[in-house]
Formats: sequence, structure tokens, C-alpha cells
Amino acid sequence: MEGKIIKYYREAKKLTQKEIVQGICSITHLSKIERESTQYSSEIIYMLCERLEINMEDEIERFQQFKRKMTDLQKQIIIQDDERIEQLKKELTANSLRKVPDFQASYFLTMARYFLYKMKVTEAYYFINQLQKEVIELTSFEENSLKHQLGIYYFLTGRNKDCIRELSSIDHDSYHQNEYYYHLALAYYAANQNVQAYYYGKKAADYFHSTMNVNRMIDSETLLLVQLNAKGAHDFKETKDRYEALFRLCEECGEVERKAKVYNNFAYDLHKRKKYTEAHYYYLKALEIACENSPLYAMFLENYIHNGFISGLVHKKELLQEVRKGIELAKTYQWSGPFTFEFYSFLIEGREEEAYAIIENKLLPYYRQSGDTLMIEKYEQRLFAYYRKIGDVENAFKLAKSLIASPTLV
Repeated sequence: MEGKIIKYYREAKKLTQKEIVQGICSITHLSKIERESTQYSSEIIYMLCERLEINMEDEIERFQQFKRKMTDLQKQIIIQDDERIEQLKKELTANSLRKVPDFQASYFLTMARYFLYKMKVTEAYYFINQLQKEVIELTSFEENSLKHQLGIYYFLTGRNKDCIRELSSIDHDSYHQNEYYYHLALAYYAANQNVQAYYYGKKAADYFHSTMNVNRMIDSETLLLVQLNAKGAHDFKETKDRYEALFRLCEECGEVERKAKVYNNFAYDLHKRKKYTEAHYYYLKALEIACENSPLYAMFLENYIHNGFISGLVHKKELLQEVRKGIELAKTYQWSGPFTFEFYSFLIEGREEEAYAIIENKLLPYYRQSGDTLMIEKYEQRLFAYYRKIGDVENAFKLAKSLIASPTLV
């Protein structure tokens, strides 16, 4: 590391090798020291440091500390300690050592992971792209870390097949940040491949249990519960008991946002079982504690509206008020994605033709492009039922062929 430090400060002070070696050693010897390809005496390093006005011991500690902070930021992102994450990110971006060539790969990977965690995909891709286009030598660990970041990026941008391909190619012997199992499970879930989703969800849950990462234990256990009931209604008592255990765990950890997600997921399970009144109760609990500026709030609101409309538990006038609220929130916070508030607006008003035109012309094209198999099947089933209802045999037949070919029916 001493040679790298000498080179860093020489270049930072805009000095040539000739300017700092006079009376100390040859240019050739300095060049080899900077490349760490030769042995050298401590006296030479002492004299070079004097000329550069640095203390080598202090600088070694400073370099090591920078490396530790990058590692710590990656760790905190897995743990999801937001306060510590922001503190470390601020310290790293303010540190000039981020420009040291030997730190570039680690720094770019760390920043990509940070922005993916914040769901800022454009900023994340900037750093991923730097690693892909520039000639930066990566270690085996860094190559697999790049695959991990790419996988998350593909998932967040709706490219589930690309996500699965990238994460599945990770060499587990060289990369032990097993958080990627969770992202792989999510991608398989979005692709409607429930067996693989449960398999990797279980591996992720085991990893988070072994590392005592309570927040991520909640995430993975929630995903497992969703998979357990994906193909059909699992034993209700066991399902309810496991959800209630997650409610208590979220409460003990003060995890309000996670608790809202768990409420929503349990409500969705209840809705599928046609327990609409109980579903209504838990959707309301999710909405009560969720932040209105989050896209998750929009998803909870959509589910609440759907349950209220199907069950008749909520008056149409009130449902329309909720629809308008969703439309305004989406505009205010510039949420991306085809939220279905416009669809429900027409449906509640009895304008079915306009409502299902939104599914046909907006929702399905969006999800087909992104490859979200789960959502494609969901809206194809709704459109199929509508075509049958109005007697549109031709379009119903086309959708029937698509549904038969669905992986969930194979």
C-alpha cells in the first residue's frame, strides 16, 4: 500500500517522478515502488514522505479506514440501518480517496448499491455503467458483486428475466453476500415461478436468521408466506398464526413500514379466500400507518379499492373519493408505473368499456414489455372474464390461449 500512497500524493500534488526522487533514488526505482513490484528500504519511504509532506502511518490508517467504510456501508444496506447508511455515504463521497484507482471498483460498486437501495435507478446505473465501459480490473468478488447490482437494477426496472439470468450466474464460492438469494426470490415471484421463489426465499430466510438480521427476516418470511398461498389457500390457521407473529415482530422492532406491508399481504390473502370484511380491516390498518409519499401506499390503496368494490363493503361515492386521492398522489409524487386508479374510476362509474380498454391498451402492454408475468396473468384473466361477459368470442379465445400457455398452468 505504501507505493500506492506515494503515487497518489505525488499525482495529487502534480509532481513528476523526477521532481520527487532527486537525491533519494532513481526514477526507475520509484516507478517500481509505485507499482509495488520491488523491495525497498524504509529510509527511502521516509524521505519520499518528507518530500510529499505526509506521514505514512497516518496515511495507511486513512486508506484502511476508507476501505472499512465502504465495506461497512454495504453491510448497513443489508441490515438497512438508514441513519448509519446516510452518514457513511456522506463521509465516502466527501473523501478524496474515492478517486484512487485501486479504490474505483469498490467505490463504484458501493455507490451503485446505495442508489439501488434508495431506488434511484438512473444514478445507480451511472456507476454500473462506469464499471462496464471502463477498463477497471475486477477481483472475482467484485465481478460477482457487479452481477448482484445488475440483478437488482434489472428487477427494479421490470426486467425479471434479465435479473434471474444475472443473479443465477453468481459464483457462490467467490461471493458470500447471500442477500442476493432474496433478490432472486423476488424476481422468480414476479415471473410467477413459485417453486423457485419459495426455494430461494427459504435460503434467504436461513441466511438472515443466521446473521440475526431481524429486518430482513421479516422481509423473507413475508415473501415465504406469499409463496405458500400462491397456488392455493394454505391452512388458514397456520397462515394467520405466522402473520400475527410477523405483526408482533414488526411491533417489537419499531418497523412501521414493514408492518404496513405485512398488513397488506395478509389482507390480500384474506381477499383471495373471499374473507372480504377481514381484508377490509387489514387494508385500512396498512393505509393508516403507511407513508402517503411512498408508491407502496398507492399499492395498498389500489388493493383497498378493489376489495371494497368487489365486496360492496365501501359505498361507490367513497370509493371514487379514494380513486381521486390516488390519482392526485401519483401526480404529486411523480410515481412511475401504471397505477390502476383510472381503471377503477371508469369501473365504479359503470363505464366498463372504457375501463377494460385501459387494461388492454395501457396495463397489459406495460407489463408485457417489462416481463412481469404475475401482473400479465392477473390482467389477462380480468380481460378474459370481461370478453366472455360481453360475448367477444374472438378476443376471449386469444386470451384463453395465452392463459393456457401461462407457466402457472403448466
